[in-house]
Amino acid sequence: MKPWLAAFCYCPVCDGYEVTDKPVGVLGTGTKGFKEAVFLRSYTKDLTLISPEGVHDLSEAETSSLAHLGIRMEVGPIASSDLDNDMMRITTPTETYSFASLYAALGSDICSELASQVGARLSEEGCVTVDSHQRTTVRGFYAAGDVVAGLDQISNAMGQAGVAATAIRNDLGEQAPLVRC
Repeated sequence: MKPWLAAFCYCPVCDGYEVTDKPVGVLGTGTKGFKEAVFLRSYTKDLTLISPEGVHDLSEAETSSLAHLGIRMEVGPIASSDLDNDMMRITTPTETYSFASLYAALGSDICSELASQVGARLSEEGCVTVDSHQRTTVRGFYAAGDVVAGLDQISNAMGQAGVAATAIRNDLGEQAPLVRC
């Protein structure tokens, strides 16, 4: 593993407090990068949003908001990276930065093809639609985690899985008594 990967972070909800008042970079663009940078602004004023490739894909309102909040915008890609005295050194085409942490705000791929193939309803974004017990629109088919809309966090996925497991057990019990032989 490359040493600078230790400074790479994925969840500002989980570990944003660790970068309080430290220089932080966010690798991303578009609404995902914008929201991540704005969220992290509550922990530090030394914040840079770096587009992964080329110019940022931001609306005028997002660009204006970032400027108003004092969040720098840098055009990528990252040309080089290194760890220097516990700081991640990032070089872009125009500048070199040192960050205590670099957050990835690149979005995620929703893998809902199976749900679609069995006929489950999907949202416009491609997330599987579920009820409060993680049931999809297909009887006996349940979904949890990043494939459903909501907070993309492991703790949330685990909670959804617990709800789904209970619903599965109870739904099976309604079909026929579950008795041990």
